[in-house]
Amino acid sequence: MLILDDATSAVDAETEAAIFAALRARPKRTTLILAHRRSTLSLADRVAVLDGGRVVDSGTVHELEARNALFRALLSGAEDETPEPDRADGYGVEALWPEAAPDSDPAAVRAAAPQAGPGGGGRGGGPMSGALGSIAPTPALRRAVEALPPATEQPGLDTAQLRRPDPEFRLSRTLRPVRWLLAAVVLCLAVESLTSIAFPSIVRYAVDRGVTPGEPARLWAATAVGAALALLAWLVVAVLTVLTARAGERVLFGLRVRSYAHLQRLGLDYYERELSGRIMTRMTTDVDALSSFIQTGLSTAVVSVLTLVGISVALLATDLTLGLVALAVVPPLLAATLWFRRVSSTAYSVSRERISLVNADFQENVTGLRAAQAYRREEFAARRFAERADAYRRSRMRSQRAISLYFPFIALLSDLALAAVVFVGAREVASGATTAGVLVAFVLYLGLLFGPIQQLSQVFDGYQQARVGLRRIGDLLRTESSLETGGTGTVPVPGHLRGDVRLDDVGFRYAGADTDALTGVDLHFPAGSTVSLVGRTGAGKSTIVKLLARFYDPTSGSVRVDDVDLRGYRLPEYRARLGVVPQEAHLFTGTVASNIAYGRPDADRADIEAAARAVGALDMIAGLPGGMLHPVGERGQGLSAGQRQLVALARAELVDPDLLLLDEATATLDPGTERAVLAAGESVTRSRTAVVVAHRLATAARSDLVVVVDGGRIVETGSHDALRHAGGVYTTLCDAAQMRAGNNRLSRTVVDGDPIESEIVR
Repeated sequence: MLILDDATSAVDAETEAAIFAALRARPKRTTLILAHRRSTLSLADRVAVLDGGRVVDSGTVHELEARNALFRALLSGAEDETPEPDRADGYGVEALWPEAAPDSDPAAVRAAAPQAGPGGGGRGGGPMSGALGSIAPTPALRRAVEALPPATEQPGLDTAQLRRPDPEFRLSRTLRPVRWLLAAVVLCLAVESLTSIAFPSIVRYAVDRGVTPGEPARLWAATAVGAALALLAWLVVAVLTVLTARAGERVLFGLRVRSYAHLQRLGLDYYERELSGRIMTRMTTDVDALSSFIQTGLSTAVVSVLTLVGISVALLATDLTLGLVALAVVPPLLAATLWFRRVSSTAYSVSRERISLVNADFQENVTGLRAAQAYRREEFAARRFAERADAYRRSRMRSQRAISLYFPFIALLSDLALAAVVFVGAREVASGATTAGVLVAFVLYLGLLFGPIQQLSQVFDGYQQARVGLRRIGDLLRTESSLETGGTGTVPVPGHLRGDVRLDDVGFRYAGADTDALTGVDLHFPAGSTVSLVGRTGAGKSTIVKLLARFYDPTSGSVRVDDVDLRGYRLPEYRARLGVVPQEAHLFTGTVASNIAYGRPDADRADIEAAARAVGALDMIAGLPGGMLHPVGERGQGLSAGQRQLVALARAELVDPDLLLLDEATATLDPGTERAVLAAGESVTRSRTAVVVAHRLATAARSDLVVVVDGGRIVETGSHDALRHAGGVYTTLCDAAQMRAGNNRLSRTVVDGDPIESEIVR
């Protein structure tokens, strides 16, 4: 059984004809086809018509054309048929806004609307919307968050400054806004270290001045001082915890905002060469590793270093001989630490790269789960994921093996130093060269000496992960955007664009490609015209649209709008005048209304309704259970492909664009709905320039200008009537489309008891 879910909507008619010819070579196979094109029905022995989740009729194409008005309306491509009026115009508020009072505040409608990112319109979601990045908050999670006490802490950072490019990213510049907090942290750490170092000296005083001579007053004095130091240490740690968290969270807030803003600036070429899982690792795992080190590991490291230095000085000052005996283990300790750093550094770098692959594989398989299940690849996907997870485990075990040697070696040195100090110290006490209090103090100092060393070793694990994470975040922030190489743009967009478009000798090659996608393209789209780009699949039509949207800059030549090179415009202002609808538009978690208002969050209900009406979507929306407030899941779950596309068209219409770019935007709509959309949009497209990538030549026939793209070059331009019989590529495409329009009119079908003829119907 072969199931084709509108599988040929994105290919041209000639390629579709070749696909159908190949499919007919397997007549014994059962095939189920979801069809939006009339040409697709050339494969069908029997056609079932669905409406409202029910099969309302079935039969041959001839039978359905004769008796079923819905079938004729769905698949009619006739130009002289007048589309039905939008029935939703007669619906009241309850139909479109069933949960909204007539005088409700439009802000309630927009409450769930995602906010546009700092890169301007047209870039939201995109490559970052993966299995990890687009998880929708559940109602239970929302309620749990609302039940939390209010968070009043303010970052105290200039977010506008954080969103600006920072090619010279350095950690020192990141820490500059919190330098006074860090100074207070260092002061607290110094106090905490001094309190730790002071305790052995207090014990020494208590033994030599209180216990040995039998003077309880001095013993109680030493006890009081020790208790005061303990209370001071507790207060310092409490303040230190808050200050460290505040400084760490502010630094990480800045890194997240800065990284996300930079991701919004990067061109599509970056996302085409980078795995989305690797990008997510930088925004999650790498940032979390840095967060953990700043908030816990850094303070532990500073305290340990200060304590280590202080105790070393205290040992030598208390008793030089015993101090030299205790510090004799430092040289082998330093050698072991350098070895551990070299081995573990490599292991952590490899581990970070491998966890990126694990995340990327996880995201790819979750988003492609339907394909994996359809082709029975669940076991293969699980096995490959397990292999990558095991590679990560092995790299982590490499560092753990180094830890298993390093930490016991430190414990061994600690025990050897303690034994040597007790042996030498006992002899000195016996000879009267030193006092018992000094020996007790030395034993306590040794415990404090190796404790910080072990803590530093433990912190080193977090330090290595934070160092790798910081390097990877820095690499991201230093990545130049392909859209900024020609300058950031200084020409403002005054109100509206006329929409006069020129491509002058444009050439373009995708990064890593061996050949040019476009070569020597010269085009002129007059302001207010509707232009269709047609051609075989892979000819370069969508590339032209991407250049017009300035998702890419041309490799050579220039793209000009209103006589200004696109690289001269301020990119956010230029994109604010665009309406872009790809073949598979992305919808966000929220409602139908919030998705329509995505490009204009300040739009009210009347604006949203007007946009839906302009593209013929109002009737569809009124038929949804919640109307405009119908919930939309991640990536448009809860809506059919055609419904998602109508919402995307309404979203583009709401921004009132001067340049409308439709990249096969109606491919998932049935011909009747597409005709209604195009007819509804005719009144508004007269005032703007519209560029349409069209595989359905009925769409191209409505255009003012047809541009035929073949092999990255412009081979024909003109009106539909002029090109239809010119004998070129467009004629070939039209003939292929017409040849498939018969829908087996000349063959008997299985309804009559005979199998479909395998030859191409001519």
